[in-house]
Amino acid sequence: MFRPKGTTIVGLVVALTIIAPFVRPQDAKQSEREADALVAWAAKKAIPITTTEPGRGFNDLQPLKKIIGKARVVALGESLHGVHEFYQVRHRLLEFLVEEMGFTAFAMETGFAEAVKINDYVLGRVDEPERWQHNWFTWGFGNEQELLALVRWMRRYNENPQHTRKLHFYGIDVAVSYSSPLAAIEGALTYLDKVDPDYAAFARRQSVLPLVGKFLGSGGGDEFRNISLNKYKKLSVEERNAYTAAIADLVSRFETVRVDYIRRSSEDEYEWAYHYAIAARQLDTAYRAAAATAKAEQEQSWWLEPAVGTARDRAMADNVLWALEREGPAGRIVVWAHNSHIMKARTPQAGPRLGLFLDSMLRRDYVNIGFTFYQGAKSGWASYQTGVGEPAKPGTLDAELARVGLPIFIVDLRRLPKEGPVFEWLNQTRTMRESTPEYDMQLNPIKAWDAIFYIHSISPAQEK
Repeated sequence: MFRPKGTTIVGLVVALTIIAPFVRPQDAKQSEREADALVAWAAKKAIPITTTEPGRGFNDLQPLKKIIGKARVVALGESLHGVHEFYQVRHRLLEFLVEEMGFTAFAMETGFAEAVKINDYVLGRVDEPERWQHNWFTWGFGNEQELLALVRWMRRYNENPQHTRKLHFYGIDVAVSYSSPLAAIEGALTYLDKVDPDYAAFARRQSVLPLVGKFLGSGGGDEFRNISLNKYKKLSVEERNAYTAAIADLVSRFETVRVDYIRRSSEDEYEWAYHYAIAARQLDTAYRAAAATAKAEQEQSWWLEPAVGTARDRAMADNVLWALEREGPAGRIVVWAHNSHIMKARTPQAGPRLGLFLDSMLRRDYVNIGFTFYQGAKSGWASYQTGVGEPAKPGTLDAELARVGLPIFIVDLRRLPKEGPVFEWLNQTRTMRESTPEYDMQLNPIKAWDAIFYIHSISPAQEK
């Protein structure tokens, strides 16, 4: 084999050392030109939005009809939770999508079992509670005035006799940290008390309840967060398997006796009760994934574990599809969740997410809109939200969109040129803001989003 002499190697190293400084500035200049082209293109194609506040008309939102088209599921994201402007504009978009485009339901990143009561509320079946958080909403939602205003609007819409088609509210999440496993199980058993009392009594005495009682504790407040999960991690393998088997028996009972159950109640009652059982199984799946990836004594940020995150997001996708089936052939759903859930692309830190599952299942019937911002108010954020008050870092997607010069706008990424500098800048990994710089998302914008909604300045939500 030919090997170059040492002097040749030294010469090559020297040559590369001399050339390298000249290569890097050229790359930087090329990237700057591509970014400038992106800004110029976005300024030309941007859809200016006049306000984030609901109740201000829909004239500026009309171009959204072309972006959304006939899609049956539209997902609206957020860079971080608890933002006044994100809440308000999504409320405004919900009103537009319902009144102008025939959308029939709202699905949110909150626990399924708990949110059944919210659906009952918007349908006028129950009164407004004194406390929304945890027992109705999960993940800490429920104290925000903007969110409650949206739910109250849904109820008022349904109260109008001219609106013969009523809106529905769906919780789609598996709220591992916040949910008590008992919420979903009791929902299923309450129905079985009516249609199959003997089996319900057996489940309460000998099957499900004695097993779930070994790891109860979450639900009802932030001070109880993670209690059930941490207790579950300490169960023996035999105890976990027994609980999984009991949940499987519960689901199987619903499936095998379906015809009789519907005859004794109604199809609608059956479907909701059956999905309580499915939600219990989804939570068990996430718990098992958490236990498999962490030691029982450790307090871990379980949502950073890819296996747990994938189990959660797959459950959310299945719940959206179930809700879509409940809405019927003419049904259309607005999904509301964090950007990290609704995006179509994968990030290096996580497995497949809700948006990627829905994109693979629904194709053109799924459209997503990522939300971004340049700078937040200097104070008022939750303790885990750090750096929000600082401007977006140069070179990030958020900072480049800020250069467009509009305070609020939408850009349709599907109308990008298929080649050239704009395409080249967007068709590679870029940084997009999150609740803290440590968790800023690294993603390919073209693969992640159909459209992006940009808001220059954001502020904290108003708590009840």
